[in-house]
Amino acid sequence: MADERPTVSVVIAAYNAERWIAETIQSVLGQDYPVLEVIVVDDGSTDATREVVAPFQGPVRYVFQENAGSAAARNHGIRLARGELVAFLDADDLWLPGKLAAQVACLQAHPDCGWCYTDAWLVDASTRSKKVRLSQLVAMPEGWVLEALLLSNFVPFSSALVRREALEAVGGFREGPDRRISEDWDLWLRIAAHYPVCRVAEPLVLIRDHPARKTGTAALDELVRARVRIVEEAVARHPELRRLRRVALAGIYEGAGRKALVRGHRAQARRLLGRAVQMDPGRLRRWGYWLAAWMPAAVRRLAGRLRSWWWQRTHADENA
Repeated sequence: MADERPTVSVVIAAYNAERWIAETIQSVLGQDYPVLEVIVVDDGSTDATREVVAPFQGPVRYVFQENAGSAAARNHGIRLARGELVAFLDADDLWLPGKLAAQVACLQAHPDCGWCYTDAWLVDASTRSKKVRLSQLVAMPEGWVLEALLLSNFVPFSSALVRREALEAVGGFREGPDRRISEDWDLWLRIAAHYPVCRVAEPLVLIRDHPARKTGTAALDELVRARVRIVEEAVARHPELRRLRRVALAGIYEGAGRKALVRGHRAQARRLLGRAVQMDPGRLRRWGYWLAAWMPAAVRRLAGRLRSWWWQRTHADENA
């Protein structure tokens, strides 16, 4: 009897990923749901990524391209993919056992949904010790989520499994030198306008937290410009979202301001957090972060330790 389960192609864009990519590939090949193919698109790496991937060739197809950005690399992989479903995975993240099987079952149970995602753990890059479950930080809805997604990119990139027709309908990732930040959020917004999403509540992805992650190294003003553009374009496409515009923009400024505060860039933090308060003055949390940017560093560190202690105490069972 022919196997009627949908076929899955896995697309991994890699750039100087020699340290992580072997474990990443192994986490895919160890799934109990068979994959049709694993496509690694090397986006111009200058390290030993090619040599690390070489032993996996057979089940893994390696393709090299001149550096053009992760969006171009992922689109390259999509064009090569033959599966009915396309799964995305960052070259430094990991899938837990059962991830694909759970998502395929979810999509089969919800044939109207064009895509599926899972919860995820943020983990220490070296030890894999769990730091936080993403659903503890942000709500993770399902169904028609365009409005919620405008306010927060809650879909972990390495958890996404998308029907091919949904990717073709919206045209894949947008490419270009000015499209190299948060290109996944832009794609999710365009898919969410046409297809509902289903969710597997279990955290089945490990996201390695390390300084070299793209959103960690991006200049904050560049990050803000890219994300503001994504929101403005979404609002232009869907005028019904205009009532959420200021809140969405405030969230961008707040997020960047908090990063600036952590990095010790107090003047930048004040500017960004002040902008967040200006855009959405009714949320007390934003005022709190803005005031923190004016505090001496020692006071902020003490407040941070107290907050961390309280959070760990109240979420101990969930992180076990």
